[in-house]
Amino acid sequence: MDIYTELGVTRIINASGSMTVLGGSLMAPEVVEAMDRAARAYVDMHELMAWAGDEIARLTGAEAGLVTTGTAGGMLLSAAACLTGTDRKRMAQLPDTSGMPREIVVQQGHRISFDDALRTPGGVLVEVGGEDGATAEQVNAAISDATAAAFYVVLDPLPALPLTQFAAVAHARDVPVIVDAAAEVPPLENLHRFLDEGGDLVLFSGGKHIGGPNDSGILCGRRNLVEAAAAQAFPNYGIGRPLKVSKEQIVGLVFALRRFVNLDHAAEMQRYDSMAQTMCGLLQGLNGVTADVAYPTHGARPLCIPRARVVLEPGRARHDARGILTAMRTGKPAVAIGADQRHNTLWLNPQHLLDGEETTVAERLRVLLDQD
Repeated sequence: MDIYTELGVTRIINASGSMTVLGGSLMAPEVVEAMDRAARAYVDMHELMAWAGDEIARLTGAEAGLVTTGTAGGMLLSAAACLTGTDRKRMAQLPDTSGMPREIVVQQGHRISFDDALRTPGGVLVEVGGEDGATAEQVNAAISDATAAAFYVVLDPLPALPLTQFAAVAHARDVPVIVDAAAEVPPLENLHRFLDEGGDLVLFSGGKHIGGPNDSGILCGRRNLVEAAAAQAFPNYGIGRPLKVSKEQIVGLVFALRRFVNLDHAAEMQRYDSMAQTMCGLLQGLNGVTADVAYPTHGARPLCIPRARVVLEPGRARHDARGILTAMRTGKPAVAIGADQRHNTLWLNPQHLLDGEETTVAERLRVLLDQD
């Protein structure tokens, strides 16, 4: 019996992807073992954090790194770093930002549900552009002596000024750029891509595809800014002190990042493709249903992972995407899948499926689609 059945909590098969609400990802045995070993002794947390920061820098190609409590925690610390620099008086003043530059420029399309993390230490968001994106001229016009930072979210293909251009405008005005790249690995090269494209502080989730603890994250980038963030983060005092990271969490994240960097990523993608092909094969022959292997282009990241796309033809298929999504989640076994309800399309993501679960998912879906 698995522990969640023992606890009376529903275990879910994850064919949806790296979702924080589902617990992030499953940690590899060697990551769990490292965390267990870390839990069995005491350590100076300053020394451990310094070691982890050096490892993150080495593995991402950044000047410096820091373990955070997820990407949102990294957003808060990044904003704090840009607001204060290494000025101790300003650090002590937060979240009161009176008398200091406190505006953070962001494109309208990059407003996300977590950007309150930027406001928590005292940042004030300044929106630029519209539904069609923003221009370099609009970004430049929004920057003033009151600007502390610019914020960029890697969302593709939403209309937005590309990071290279966005960063070029910000840097020309001596404004640092914070990049939220939470779920943007794989591919492996993205660990340094956003730094190369102009990000000064780049954020990744540790609990998504990297496979670390769900409550962990990576902040990497320019040394002076990372040091300013670290000075306000646990185990130091400051606006980020409540964002405590445990010794187990720190070790688990670094071991997960090491493992991710050394994976055979080509073989991993072949495995995903094979699982997606299997699911498509099991869904053939249903009235009004077509299934193929595809890559989502809207609202699903990362885009490089092949998935089974199941299109329900209106008027012919017996059910719509909304109903199937609910039925899969509430049935036995409970299965989380993705859905584009506007286009009546289901997405089955193999990213976090265990071997054999692709068959379970497809067979469960086939039964639902074939019912009256």
